[in-house]
Amino acid sequence: MTPNQNDLITITAGELMDRQFLPRHSVVENFLPAGTFILSGQPKIGKSFLMLMLCWCVSEGKPFLGFETRQSEVLYLTLEDTDARIQERLARMFGTDWDGTKLHLTFRTTLSGNDLIQQLENFVFDHPETRLIVIDTLYLAREGGDGTAYSYGSDYKDIRPFKLFTDAYDLALILVHHTNKKPDEGNPFNQISGTNGLLGASDGGFVLCAEQDKRFLHCIGRDLPMQHYELRFDRETCLWELIRACKSATELVPEPLLDVIDAVVEDQWQGTASELLKAVQKITPDIALQPNSLTRRLNPLTGRLEQEKGIVYRYNRNKAKRLLSFTRKPTE
Repeated sequence: MTPNQNDLITITAGELMDRQFLPRHSVVENFLPAGTFILSGQPKIGKSFLMLMLCWCVSEGKPFLGFETRQSEVLYLTLEDTDARIQERLARMFGTDWDGTKLHLTFRTTLSGNDLIQQLENFVFDHPETRLIVIDTLYLAREGGDGTAYSYGSDYKDIRPFKLFTDAYDLALILVHHTNKKPDEGNPFNQISGTNGLLGASDGGFVLCAEQDKRFLHCIGRDLPMQHYELRFDRETCLWELIRACKSATELVPEPLLDVIDAVVEDQWQGTASELLKAVQKITPDIALQPNSLTRRLNPLTGRLEQEKGIVYRYNRNKAKRLLSFTRKPTE
């Protein structure tokens, strides 16, 4: 029977478990994966300096707050600053001995919402190595309205197209926003101006705030544990500096299988699930898994194997057999 457009497209839970989903690219390792994010902060706290620093670091392949970046093309829509002001900031923050060909700037656009996203798609088509886009600010990028009638539904609806865009192109997009005047020490993300629809539709958020005489950046995301960083802003150089990473609110659950695969794989390993199970059982004889169950355990661990052990895992299935391959990434 031929499905029509009104039919639900479904797969079984078993079919889902047998699939391998490759990890999304990280723009900043352990800090900014691909996806749509909200950065909120108090007025004049230094959000734009932080974003300009992020854009420059990614475009030049330099560490950002101590985290390694993946060098790529970057687009920064700095819609509240002039070109002369950004020129002065770039020279003050980074000097002039750098190329700058991968950092693209725009200072004005009359489009918002889906019309703006069409412009972004055109830019990415012309610059396929783009992995980071920053829009400063959200207010100028969202669909029309004077901001007085925003609801959960309208907030969610405004962010959703950006989320679909970043999912399609595997890049990170940050929408700069502001916080409420009233602080919330229990949950800093409640300070984001608007409803929970903003965070609900996005992949995560950052809140830059002042707490007494200190500055903190709070982070939360679908693919990252909640984290808190103490920062310092140097008013001479206009650069942000990481003072310390506070303890993560949620840690990844330990997974012993990662250590076992790490022991099995030297430089490279390839074989069937049955062959892998035999190699695993030499290290942990009591492991109670069938070959198919082992594959299902490994599929959700694809990203963690690469991130924590430096092992690239791929699951290839054809009519003849199912092959699992592991390749250890070279150490620098």
